[in-house]
Amino acid sequence: MIKRILVPLDGSALAERVLDEAKPLAQSLGSTLVLIRVVPAQEDAALYVPQLVDELRAAHVQAAEEYLATIAAHIAADHLSTENHVCVGAVAPTLASKATELHCDLIALTSHGMGGLCASVFGSIALKLLHSAPCPVLVVRSTAGQLEGEEEAEERAADQALLRELSSSPVAR
Repeated sequence: MIKRILVPLDGSALAERVLDEAKPLAQSLGSTLVLIRVVPAQEDAALYVPQLVDELRAAHVQAAEEYLATIAAHIAADHLSTENHVCVGAVAPTLASKATELHCDLIALTSHGMGGLCASVFGSIALKLLHSAPCPVLVVRSTAGQLEGEEEAEERAADQALLRELSSSPVAR
């Protein structure tokens, strides 16, 4: 029986598409959606500026908690049970270990469609989970159009973040 579904979310609309499949599945099975966001560790940078890395990690964790709370509130409107978890670490191994620790029966996530040479060199979170997860993995595939739209949205968000950072820096004043 599938009582707990781990749903990794990275903050992108593309990743949130899995909820279109996971919510009806959870509703039909009476399952809990275990929402999780893994903040990647920046261990290499800690050698150079440890205090800044700690502050940045804390900010990312807080943003992740707020993000999951917002998603959980939308899901609660559909009368579904949720749990929220934020972790720091390498994404795929952390998700696999959390699936065990949180007693999840299924992992549901979207594929970001990384293929060809890129996938063989870097791999993808979905592919890594297919090989390491302690439970079945449901992968919702993304279309080429959705991937293009996500790339454009990520570029806009990165540009806006850079502009905010530049406008608040002491050099800009």
